[in-house]
Amino acid sequence: MLKGRIVSGKIVSILLAVTMMAGCILTGCGSGESGGLGAGGKEAEAANGPAAGKGEGSQDGTSGKPAEVSVIIETFDNTFASFVMNAMKKYEEEHKDKIHITYLDSKQDANTQISQVENQILNGTQAIICLAVDAKQSEPIVRACKEAGVPLIAFNRIFENCDSFVGADGAVAGSLLARFTGEKTGGKGNVAIVNGIMGQENQFIRRDAIVETLGEMYPDMQVVIEGAGDWKRDKALQLVETWLQSGTDIDAILCLNDDMAMGTQLAVEQAGRSSDIIVCGVNGDPDGINAVRDGKIAATVFQNPDRQAEEALEAALQYIHGEKPESKIMIPFELVTADNVDDYVQYSQK
Repeated sequence: MLKGRIVSGKIVSILLAVTMMAGCILTGCGSGESGGLGAGGKEAEAANGPAAGKGEGSQDGTSGKPAEVSVIIETFDNTFASFVMNAMKKYEEEHKDKIHITYLDSKQDANTQISQVENQILNGTQAIICLAVDAKQSEPIVRACKEAGVPLIAFNRIFENCDSFVGADGAVAGSLLARFTGEKTGGKGNVAIVNGIMGQENQFIRRDAIVETLGEMYPDMQVVIEGAGDWKRDKALQLVETWLQSGTDIDAILCLNDDMAMGTQLAVEQAGRSSDIIVCGVNGDPDGINAVRDGKIAATVFQNPDRQAEEALEAALQYIHGEKPESKIMIPFELVTADNVDDYVQYSQK
């Protein structure tokens, strides 16, 4: 449907261009603004691609209007996403003259996210930053952006054929947790894994790295049980309560985000097992940082939301102004333990 609109726009643009050329010959042409992202702007983008296609209005960097960027996030009901948006809002406030951001919540629905992308393209967005609900269902998003010539930046969760990816390597997070746990247990013991939503990129990459690292470095450690906490605190609490009530022998529980680590920690505490079960998380959320500082969990793996947010917005602006950012912009994960948690105190406030 979108492609059909662009093709129709091409015909209109050609007729309009002929008319304007004739007018220029008779009266001379001014150099004012083009009047926004119309069919001609979309056609220019589709023909030249996101790196070269600047469209009309502020996309060519000459109109004086802020660039229009859409940030489409799998769910706002997520601590990491909240910090990312806060960082982006701060960036926008500091650069009012060059960027305006629209935020959309996909509410964990891939079809909703696809519709949001298509609607933002029709509304004239000049770049899209997308934290995908499901990387495996990203093809319609990619196709819509390619056909419209709108640059697409995958954020935190990579998917095929995006123009750039900004985020961290989830395999590093999993490996850091496995190495830390192996060192804490002396290379022996039973491990449980609290996964996020099964099949999502961040879930299986982090999870597989844990299993592979344990297998390679600590053959006497076994993953004895795992389940889905869906990235949520309450789901993790219920899951781990069930494990502990069943009598499963567990020495460490590795959670793929900090929200689930908080639910896990509460279940372990209520079962009276805090002294003999290691709990770890990922993200370095304020709750995670504070829990490490207070000795409630052993470690978290910090991914810097401020840097990821800034790099994604900078990449979007580069595309809009005809530049070509890196295809992968990686922000390193950092292990946070009792030994270095004071270095992250600035991230401990909500």
